[in-house]
Amino acid sequence: MHITGIVAEYNPFHNGHLYQLNQTKELTQSDFVIAVMSGNFTQRGTPSIVNKFVRTQMALSSGIDMVLELPVPFATASAERFCEAAVSILNKTGIVNTISFGSEIGNIDLLKDIAHVLSDEPPALSQLIKNFLSKGYSFPRARQAAITNYFSSAEHNLYSLEDIQKAVENPNNILGIEYIKALIKYNTNISPLTIKRQVSNYHDTHIYASIASATAIRTQLLSHQTESIKQCMPHESYRLLMEHAGSIPTLDHLSDFLHYRLIFSNKESLYSLWDIPKDMIFSILNCFTEKLSILDVINEVTSKTYTRATVQRTLFRILLNILQDDMHRLEILNWIPYIRVLGCRKKATVLLSEMTKHASVPIITSLKDSHSSLNLESKFLLDYELKASGIYQYITKNVRSYHQDFTHPFIKL
Repeated sequence: MHITGIVAEYNPFHNGHLYQLNQTKELTQSDFVIAVMSGNFTQRGTPSIVNKFVRTQMALSSGIDMVLELPVPFATASAERFCEAAVSILNKTGIVNTISFGSEIGNIDLLKDIAHVLSDEPPALSQLIKNFLSKGYSFPRARQAAITNYFSSAEHNLYSLEDIQKAVENPNNILGIEYIKALIKYNTNISPLTIKRQVSNYHDTHIYASIASATAIRTQLLSHQTESIKQCMPHESYRLLMEHAGSIPTLDHLSDFLHYRLIFSNKESLYSLWDIPKDMIFSILNCFTEKLSILDVINEVTSKTYTRATVQRTLFRILLNILQDDMHRLEILNWIPYIRVLGCRKKATVLLSEMTKHASVPIITSLKDSHSSLNLESKFLLDYELKASGIYQYITKNVRSYHQDFTHPFIKL
């Protein structure tokens, strides 16, 4: 039995995702495809357009066999932590053979070479990164520039300068490199496969064809241009989106929550949070009393040093009070102390029994039944998830579903 894993947000599930799924099945001859999916908040620190259970239904109805949840601290983390946790989940299932991911470049050899160099960073590359940091580059930009410089030198000149730049500058390529780095880190037997993205770009905001970016779909939905969306989503996925996208959440809906947290915080308490630059904390505290909107805070703090996505993720970590000590304990466990299954197709229930036999951590299909028996690390990780779900239900005006993680039934299609 061959099983492939895909890491995704499905925010929402569209024809580009369907293309990746079909190509993956064809190239790997997989019996089953498992998705590791973000919950109610995304990697850019923003709320998802519909909740995780609706997006699970979208994925299952479109051909994904099982959906596993990527816990919220990692789903809203930097590319490195996002990918490490997702790969750790796939690895800990004990049954996954391949990980498939989309990329703008579609060249697995180049992505592998970059990942291997970053996994065992040579002194020359380290020095290049330091040089660019000293010029005021943010760390992501410094690393991009250093890798381009390193790989385009005479000694390592195996690829064109254009391809190297694409590999380190485009978002899906960057994630692909991080997935491969995580495979190396965990010394797993899972093999990487990349599918070249078709037609649309990650940041496109307009719909040009039947394959469009999730960003374009969300932009059109917020503008109430729903007819243009229909052509670029599977029928059932579109139906679910139209049925559930009533009160569409945005970052600005989190403004009151953020102000509450910041009013009752000081520098020392914020320094105890996970993966937050100290200089950025100073900037946030300096400006939040003058800005009512979270968007204004983000605009003020975003700079050459800190990208917009980095600022958004930082604010979300402040919002959830994600503690450094908690995350250090999880890091020792390769981040993942349990695997939560949000749903599966009826024909794929064999995966549940296979995971029960081979997984190295507990498998959760019902929080109501499993919560009391979980260990301490699992409980505090789940606690972040429950807080995030409560906030999400509030900003989507769905307060009756505050406890949806406990009350929503396991999805089986």
